[in-house]
Amino acid sequence: MVLNPLFLHLGNLVSSDCLFAGFSLTWFALMLWIIHRPSIKILVWHTVVLFIAFTVRYNALIYPFISLIAFALSRMPIRRKLLGLGMVLILCGSFVGFTMYKYKQLTGFWQYSPFAGWQFANNAMYAYRYIDSVDRKPVSKKYQALDNMIRHFYDKTRNLTMNPTEKEQASTFYMWSKGMPLMDYRDSLFKAAKDTSASELKKWASMGPFYKEYGIYIIRKYPLHFLAYFAWPNSRKYYAPPVEFLESYNSSRSWVTRQTQRWFGYKSLTVKVKGTNTKIWVLDFYPFLSGIINIVMFVGLLYYLLLKGWQTSPIFNKAVIMGGAIWLINAAFTIFASSAALRFQSFPILLTTTFVLLLIDWMLQLMHSMKMEQSNQAKIDEKFQQEIIA
Repeated sequence: MVLNPLFLHLGNLVSSDCLFAGFSLTWFALMLWIIHRPSIKILVWHTVVLFIAFTVRYNALIYPFISLIAFALSRMPIRRKLLGLGMVLILCGSFVGFTMYKYKQLTGFWQYSPFAGWQFANNAMYAYRYIDSVDRKPVSKKYQALDNMIRHFYDKTRNLTMNPTEKEQASTFYMWSKGMPLMDYRDSLFKAAKDTSASELKKWASMGPFYKEYGIYIIRKYPLHFLAYFAWPNSRKYYAPPVEFLESYNSSRSWVTRQTQRWFGYKSLTVKVKGTNTKIWVLDFYPFLSGIINIVMFVGLLYYLLLKGWQTSPIFNKAVIMGGAIWLINAAFTIFASSAALRFQSFPILLTTTFVLLLIDWMLQLMHSMKMEQSNQAKIDEKFQQEIIA
């Protein structure tokens, strides 16, 4: 991690990515301690680190479920396991409840993450675009205005040369960009209500529950299209995550906003890099590396199962279960409910690379032991033949 160029460049961003990766690595190490050398102190630190990660990034929603696997693999007494899980549920549950209450105050709706609603609607739109008008099913009355706006947008942007952003698949463009149907529909509702005092946060958060309902509604109506036009393209992005914002410094701009200038105390809005250009070429190999790592991880786990690797070492087996669980659960969450990008996958890539090396080492040791057995057996057979001849 110290020599890894990915983390050096993540640390150069004003972002939670590097912070979340650090807490994630600490959380995984604490789970190994829970499995092999549990104590009250470890349980407390696990709860604290998991709670902090839970408050930093949406992806940490899957972490408590992975922790449950670690507790199941541990030989702790049942009471201590319940204590550890109880602390996680109390802290994370309190954070969820507090967040839902604050959004209730702001928008009038109980919700944990408006982001989830926008994400569901965004994902559904990438599949819905490919529904032919003759195959389109009528929608519920409460979705008609939004649905008509989306269909009109599709008709207006059929020329991909004039609308290059529509060539993208399984992206997040619909949920963040002005001029897109989700943003336009949101603004039309607040304009019709003549609510000019609403903040940007209130406008964005208020649409979360409705967009979540609409997104799930469309996905359920067209599950095959969702798999073909969102899940499959997103799985390719997960396989080799795009470098995205990390491909250049400051998005290749030579200026910053006034807010940035005030925050960092810059003398002017103009900024520069010490290198010859803003391109970060050192990260270009990462999508290829990630693709190779994912293939080898899949093959390694497959061979581990076929060759009954769990019989080799109980300690190693528990580690493989944890590494494999994070790899599989993160893949499913990313492909079906999130977006894939290199900065989001920094922790899974590092962890998967580690376990790929461990699995390769296990296979080499297995091959060596098989050769030794064959050699020993050959010596025994030779000695037996000599005794018969004698």
